[in-house]
Amino acid sequence: MLPIHPGILLERAIFARGSDPEHFIREAHIPRKLLRQVLAGERPISSGLAMRLGRILGTSPWVWIAFQERFDKAF
Repeated sequence: MLPIHPGILLERAIFARGSDPEHFIREAHIPRKLLRQVLAGERPISSGLAMRLGRILGTSPWVWIAFQERFDKAF
């Protein structure tokens, strides 16, 4: 089983909390282009972004870093 890009997991998390990418951009203070690229699997989740995601989504930043590392190791 191939790992899923963390952007797909992020998109699921955004919708699971009843939000959408546009609202999430404003809430998390993330540039639109950055979020679009992450959700499309074109850009990795950096440690700084992982910290923001952890704060907004109520998770540990290490969760997002681990998702990214698992994906990177598979390729």
